[in-house]
Amino acid sequence: MGEWPRNAASVQADWLDGVLRKNGVLAGCRITGVTATDVGTGVGIMGEVARLSIDYDKPDADAPATVIGKFPTADPTNLGVARALYFYPREIAFYTKLAQHSPIRTPRLLHADLDISDHSFVLLLEDLRDVEHGDQIAGLTPAQAEAAVTALARLHGAWWGKVDAPGMESLFDFTNPEYGAAVQAGYQHFLGPALDRCGDCYSPYTRKVAQGLAPVAARAVEQVSSSWRTLLHGDYRADNLMFDARLGQDGVAAVDWQISGKGGALYDVAYLICNSMPLAYHQKAEKDLLHRYHDTLLQSGVQGFGFDDCWNAYRFAVLCGLFVAIYTTGGMDVGNERGLAAMRAIARRVDAAVSQLEVGDLLPQ
Repeated sequence: MGEWPRNAASVQADWLDGVLRKNGVLAGCRITGVTATDVGTGVGIMGEVARLSIDYDKPDADAPATVIGKFPTADPTNLGVARALYFYPREIAFYTKLAQHSPIRTPRLLHADLDISDHSFVLLLEDLRDVEHGDQIAGLTPAQAEAAVTALARLHGAWWGKVDAPGMESLFDFTNPEYGAAVQAGYQHFLGPALDRCGDCYSPYTRKVAQGLAPVAARAVEQVSSSWRTLLHGDYRADNLMFDARLGQDGVAAVDWQISGKGGALYDVAYLICNSMPLAYHQKAEKDLLHRYHDTLLQSGVQGFGFDDCWNAYRFAVLCGLFVAIYTTGGMDVGNERGLAAMRAIARRVDAAVSQLEVGDLLPQ
């Protein structure tokens, strides 16, 4: 077990001073105090996220007033899922190996530690403040959705067809059979409770499709992850997005890369559109957003991927959107009433997409 704080409350001034100084974040001034404020409850459910406010022994305009600290979740159910699906090693790998090359703006890495034996970790990141945060409950505005889809296409285009090249072996692979088996086991465990507790979120059609997915979930994971492979964010939704003209080419920043890895591109796209669009806007804008995504891919140099390919892959990825809906409404701790409202909003939107596109015919045989 590594030697670092296990949660935000245990962060001490001497430790924080040492790691920030070692990583070139601090030079002259010295940290004399740290105060942690939770910022993740009801927004992210797979880890503890806190804003660390820092006191110094003297003024220094170059020293950060705050940083973001991430730690494992304290909830045993959520922690079990995070370990089974390798969430924490994935995020550490992204920030230490790929973040500096990402076309999407991400918080700057300040420090990272991981013990793979028990998946304990600490991650210190730049605090992006004074920007607009996406809202999972309200959903993205049309302008936010267009910017998010465009930025996602640039991310995918940058690594399109390259993630299986030499040097990329350390990236998590969604086609890993052990991962598919773990997803299927978790899905089967949470399916009954999800349909019981949040039955009003799922139509009879979606309930039938969700039940049909249970015995073939591992095959669905392998199928959605095998074609049109690129780097995925994995949890590309409103609560993990920030918007401001200062945030790069598309004015978008993405946080929470715990589910990142290499897999099928349209999973991210369907995840965004099905989870984060208000229902009224989703149905009207779905095809337009997909055309925007596809056009941006082509502008990024992607070849041999027609819009029909995009649409067919999208429909199958909508089917796989049931995974997150069932997991989160089936008993995982969502933090507070705000988290519950966000997860119910996701479930209703996934239900609408599954029903409208009638994706039950795509269940693997």
